[in-house]
Amino acid sequence: MGRVAMKIAYDGGAFHGQARQPGLSTVEGEILRALGRGRIIGDARSSRFQSASRTDQGVSALGNVVAFDAPLAAPVVLRAFNARARGIWAWAAAEVSADFNARHAVFRWYRYTLPPSHDPERLADILAPFVGEHDFRNFTKDRTRTVASIKVASAAREDEEIVLDFRAPSFRWNLIRRIVAAALQVEGGTRTSAEVERALEGSMRIDLGLAPPEPLTLMDVQYDVPLDLIADFTTRDRVRRLSDERARSARFAKAVARKFNAPNV
Repeated sequence: MGRVAMKIAYDGGAFHGQARQPGLSTVEGEILRALGRGRIIGDARSSRFQSASRTDQGVSALGNVVAFDAPLAAPVVLRAFNARARGIWAWAAAEVSADFNARHAVFRWYRYTLPPSHDPERLADILAPFVGEHDFRNFTKDRTRTVASIKVASAAREDEEIVLDFRAPSFRWNLIRRIVAAALQVEGGTRTSAEVERALEGSMRIDLGLAPPEPLTLMDVQYDVPLDLIADFTTRDRVRRLSDERARSARFAKAVARKFNAPNV
């Protein structure tokens, strides 16, 4: 018996979020179902099952990670999982140490996509103050863990969309969607940079809104130990098609601009 870490991709619109919920189709629920049907694990508790990040309903992933104890080698586990899972695809895996904790990542990378009419330079300037360690009490639904250290908060034009990239060892509940909501309001002129900076200082309670989840994707989660790509054609093709679908989600991101009065949409 060893421990396996497995990198997975899924379209968040197909599930009621990541975390298990009785009677609902969730990412963790489907993973556990597929692992159980493949006789890879018995149950979540005995296998010490963990997810790196619990994405909200509507948020997709191209590189989330799950870890569990399994009696088979990592490539065998991945192929057995892909043969049984519905709407989730594993594409990299590794055999890790017995004390490996999926929550203890070196960094997580999220990307929020917007239509090309947005101004990436303006958005980059608005996002710059969020870099560093802050008490994000005005930007998270979490009431007990509000401090986080963001390493990257950037905006750029990529192909035919604007991408907002965020990197940090860990994030707080709703943090990225609330930062994006604030940035779009400043871009649209309904809030000022000074108001956002006061909210970031935490000197007063301010609710700057919550951006929709659909344009947000967990791009990758990385650790000190690499997870090896499993060279399986079917799996690579499924992940490529999922990535293409997520790229097209920028069309639906116009709803974000309408919600927060962003210009030129």
